[in-house]
Amino acid sequence: MASVPGQIVRRGGISRTIFIISLVVVAVVAGLGGYFTNAFLHPGVPTIELNGDGSTLVYPVLSAWTSNYNKLHTNVQINYQPVGSGTGVTDFTNKVVDFAGTDAAPVPSSLPNVTLTIPETIGAVTLAYNIPGVQTGLHLNETVAAEIFNGNISKWNDPAIMALNNGLSLPPNTITTVHRSDSSGTTFIIEGYLIKSGIWKYPQSKSWPSAAGGTFLAGLGNQAVATDILTTPYSMGYVEVAYSLQNNMNVAFVQNKDRSSFVEPTLANITAAVSNADVNSLPTGLHDWSGVSLILEPGANSYPIVSFTYILVYQQLNVRPLMTLDKAKALVDFIWYMVHEGQSAGASLDYATLPQSIVTIDETSIKSITYNGQSLPT
Repeated sequence: MASVPGQIVRRGGISRTIFIISLVVVAVVAGLGGYFTNAFLHPGVPTIELNGDGSTLVYPVLSAWTSNYNKLHTNVQINYQPVGSGTGVTDFTNKVVDFAGTDAAPVPSSLPNVTLTIPETIGAVTLAYNIPGVQTGLHLNETVAAEIFNGNISKWNDPAIMALNNGLSLPPNTITTVHRSDSSGTTFIIEGYLIKSGIWKYPQSKSWPSAAGGTFLAGLGNQAVATDILTTPYSMGYVEVAYSLQNNMNVAFVQNKDRSSFVEPTLANITAAVSNADVNSLPTGLHDWSGVSLILEPGANSYPIVSFTYILVYQQLNVRPLMTLDKAKALVDFIWYMVHEGQSAGASLDYATLPQSIVTIDETSIKSITYNGQSLPT
């Protein structure tokens, strides 16, 4: 049959409907292939997730550790929330988290399962202040600091403060003290220091004593206390050294144990305190660290307000709900990383490097961790 000009003639090929379906199928297959290829070349969500919370004192360095570790192990995501040491211990006890950070080591018998207390780094607490016209370097000691926090010294030009500062001009304004409102290892550390004065009559605790006097503010976490000090003229409070540095705060130089000098809270002086401490008779991870103190160690350059900060982890990881063998291996590897390669990151944030004697204790503790009776690689 002759064709009509302009008419489309279909000869024996596939129908239009089948042709369109074929195109759709090819597109879908190509898309799925691209999806799987992209997923293979660019892995998405990490396959292992670990959760911890607790100490705000250790948060700056722990953030660096989790970030650096994730770069080395992209399939592991570690989440840490700085909620305070007290909440961290509670969450750990209730098996809400895989590990907890605390600056106040709990008595082992207070925990429901066999728990390892592992020193992870060494931090310091500063006496930070906001006195218009007065820069870093105000001289203080534990006695004057205790009287200020008690409310017995209420003015900046009090004779007891003036006597330590050799004629420095200080204002007559009322001192507003700032303390933690939450259960805090930083509070535990500063109270350990104030107790050394002999006039601080409250027991050492993670909670600030409600009976302490004076004009005061209370903040949730180290960062909130730092913010309160920075925004409140004529205030003074206690803040972990990394937060003081990050916020460019003015801090006191604190009198050393033998009264020979006033010591600046630098990495070298924090390390000096650790070097002069007797760290060769410390407990193991399974034993009681609650009585260990680095406060007012001897030495001309030893900064006086120093403390270990700790990771709590179950020795038998299978007691933690939802724990798996892969998660257990990742957790052990991360803790091993913290006390070894991670120490250099701590030094950059003014956390003192763990002495080798402490690392050796930590290694023994970490190697004792099991999952369903199985030892885990380190």
